[in-house]
Parts: sequence; C-alpha cells; structure tokens
Amino acid sequence: MKGSAQPPLRGTMWGVPAIAVILALIVLLMGANQSLFLSINRLSQFTGDVLWANLTILGDGLVVFVLVLLFTGRRPDVVWALILTGALASLAAPALKALIGGGRPAAVLPLESFHIIGPALQSGSFPSGHTMAIFAFAGAVSLLMNRAWLMALLVLVAAATGLSRVVVGAHWPLDVLGGAAVGWMCAVGGIALARRWDWGLRTGAQRAFAALLVLAALVLLGGYDSRYEQAIWFQRGIAVVCLLLAVPDLVWLFRRKR
Repeated sequence: MKGSAQPPLRGTMWGVPAIAVILALIVLLMGANQSLFLSINRLSQFTGDVLWANLTILGDGLVVFVLVLLFTGRRPDVVWALILTGALASLAAPALKALIGGGRPAAVLPLESFHIIGPALQSGSFPSGHTMAIFAFAGAVSLLMNRAWLMALLVLVAAATGLSRVVVGAHWPLDVLGGAAVGWMCAVGGIALARRWDWGLRTGAQRAFAALLVLAALVLLGGYDSRYEQAIWFQRGIAVVCLLLAVPDLVWLFRRKR
C-alpha cells in the first residue's frame, strides 16, 4: 500500500490551538469581540464579496471531505486519520453549539451596521463550524505529512477561511478562534485514534472511503448548495481537480489485490 505514516512534527502539535486560545483570551480580556468583528467585517469594502465567498466555502464540510480525495490510494494513513478527525469534529461541533452556542452577529447587531455575504445566520454561533472543519483538515494533513512548508501553507489557508467567516458576517472573532483550536485538537485526536485502530488502513476500507469520496465530489460538482452563490464555480472546480488528480491512484487502489 502506498505511503507510510510519519510522526507528527514535534513541538508543533499544540502550537496552533495554543495561539488560538491566547488570542481568544486577549480578545475576551479587552472586551473587543464586537469591535473587532465590525473592523474585520469591513474588509469586503476594499476587496468585494466574491473573494470571501470563495474562501469561506473551503470550510464547508462537503468541500473539506472532497479534499480527502487528494490522498486516496496514495496515503491511506492520511485518509484514515482524516476520516476519524472528521468524525470527531462532526461530534464536537453540534455538542459545543448546543452547550455554548449564542447569537450570531445577525441576531445581536442591527443588520444595517455590518455587511452580510450569503445567508443571515442567527443562532449556533460558537464555535465556527467552517473554521473547525478546515483547521481539522489542515491539522491532520500537516502533522502527518511532516513538512514545515506545508504546515505553514495550510495554516495560512485555514486562517484566511476563518477570517472569511467574520467578513461574511456569519461569526464573531471568538467563534473563529474557538473553531481553530477545537478543529486542530480534533486532528490530534483523529491521528491518535488512527494509530491505535488500523481497520481503516485495510484495502476494503480504503475502497469504501474512495467510493464515498467520489460520490461526494459528484454531489459537489452537481450543484451542491453551499449557500454562497458567488462560489459555485469554485466549488465545482475543486470537485473536478480532486477527481482528476485522484484518477491514477483510484485505478491503482481498485485494481490491486487485497
């Protein structure tokens, strides 16, 4: 089977969530959550809406799931860790929203006081699910691929996605910081589970994952409603690129003997 597990980068496993928690504490102590939201939300005045709509769908659960196709057949350890990471994040997000939740900006502030791109969401503010999803993906891939440059790139993309959740008016800065911390911790947990339970490394399991991932990509390609109309071509592009890049490894995976 292609690929092999590598130890996570030592000293970096808890760096991202630690920074997120420190920043969240600073925002809390300064009482700057609302003022910071309003300042960040104004960024679309200088860039337009399309950039942020496209960035924000990178945290959509289906989009993140389709990105796993890039490792199918090539790195079964990454696929299995990402599947378990996604499962943990899928459990943590609704649990935390039910426990903490809170009103989103559209439920707290006058709508004319800030800019909304996409739907005007009202409840389930903390944590940001989109931010959780992209940081969970970034964390699992970064720690398993063991490349400093890749970690820097993925964290940058994840941070931009989290920032977009404030710019589109869907979340407070604290929601995003919380989502980043919890998402990365889900990745750490997913990697730990994957190393203790190797069922997902078996050929049959990897083929099942591959079939689900291809189906997800086809759904994404077929007009899946991410609720951000400006990003429809970007999401379709993601589906096409992931499918095309995965074809050689998918052929290898389904033709090899068990």
